[in-house]
Amino acid sequence: MSPRKLYFDEPIVRVDISRVRFPRVCPVCGNPATTTSRLTIVSGKPQYLRREWDPYFDPRVRRRQGIPQPNLKVLPIQVCDNHYYTDEGEDRYKSLCLIVDGLAMAFVFFGLLLLGDSISRGSSISPWVSAFAVFFAVSLVATVIAFRSNSLARAVRIVGFDAGMQNVLLAFKSGTYREEFVKENPLNSELVSWVVKTDM
Repeated sequence: MSPRKLYFDEPIVRVDISRVRFPRVCPVCGNPATTTSRLTIVSGKPQYLRREWDPYFDPRVRRRQGIPQPNLKVLPIQVCDNHYYTDEGEDRYKSLCLIVDGLAMAFVFFGLLLLGDSISRGSSISPWVSAFAVFFAVSLVATVIAFRSNSLARAVRIVGFDAGMQNVLLAFKSGTYREEFVKENPLNSELVSWVVKTDM
């Protein structure tokens, strides 16, 4: 492992997680905030698409194996109604996209077989080839939409945190919001232009 400095184009903010306060302004659009959206930080191990797929998600398994609970922290971010975000039902949508992508790849494979057969016989290309290609393209677009970051995650990006998860490093898309955030947390936040990263 060799430590190296990682520099940022725009300064990021290091803040104490336990005392963080977000301004009553939406970080996405800058309008006055009307509700609170929660952003959960999990550390320590790879994340599964669904919690139920994690073999150690069950508390009984954790107790039997002597595995501690994952280190969870929640950031309460003030947002407007238009940019309120909740991850309810999101894992089902992502799972459905993965299943449909698998079917689409199988259909594309059969479409390529049909295309090869049509070319080798010198006959006209089957309309099923185009149908399979369109289905595959639509499934890919739906997957990109499902797995892309939402507007809140793009506006408030978690860069990292220290080993004990006492401080979190946040990057804000809006410089104005970053200034408001630092004013809201004058004693427990600081601007950072670089961090030391350890490569594995």
